[in-house]
Amino acid sequence: MYSLLFINELSKNIVDGLDGALGIGYPILFNAIGILSIFLQFMIFQMQDRKKIIIVSIFSNIGWLSYFALQGDLISGTANIIGIMSNIIFLLRGKYRWADSKWWLVFFLAVAGGFSLFTFKVWNDVFAFMASLSTTVAFFMLKENNIRKISLFSYCMFVCNSISKLYLVALIADITAIISVVTSLIRYSQKEKEKGE
Repeated sequence: MYSLLFINELSKNIVDGLDGALGIGYPILFNAIGILSIFLQFMIFQMQDRKKIIIVSIFSNIGWLSYFALQGDLISGTANIIGIMSNIIFLLRGKYRWADSKWWLVFFLAVAGGFSLFTFKVWNDVFAFMASLSTTVAFFMLKENNIRKISLFSYCMFVCNSISKLYLVALIADITAIISVVTSLIRYSQKEKEKGE
């Protein structure tokens, strides 16, 4: 707990050091990572089965965590940290009994909530907090369309976070993700109806 209280200060020191060393190349670096993450984020919900959704989500989360961490905003990366850990557990489900436990959702919600509270700085961090909790719940859904529906709410919270913190690249990504979720919901809902006929 003691070390978590100083995580923001540590992050600030790292960011200041990298910014001083790279100069103009520093914003180019984290924005390039953000652009790559936009592509990966769009592809998540275009995947048809759950396993592919999860694998692409892991890579997307790594990209976004890097993007936010390089700007010293760890609370915005909370959902990505939890996303990486929980997605690894999801991939191990069915292979190991411990990975099938229903307590993982409680654990990841507690970690997301706790980490968010320790990195909470300003009022608009509430959007990142809500997004991280809903993202955690989304990937515990067994049906792909339920993942998409909860993720839609989550990305709306990310849009509010990006607007309030003036993250242009993240805002473009969040809007792109919303478009991706909506189109995939329509597309796969139609496929399910066609199968039912």
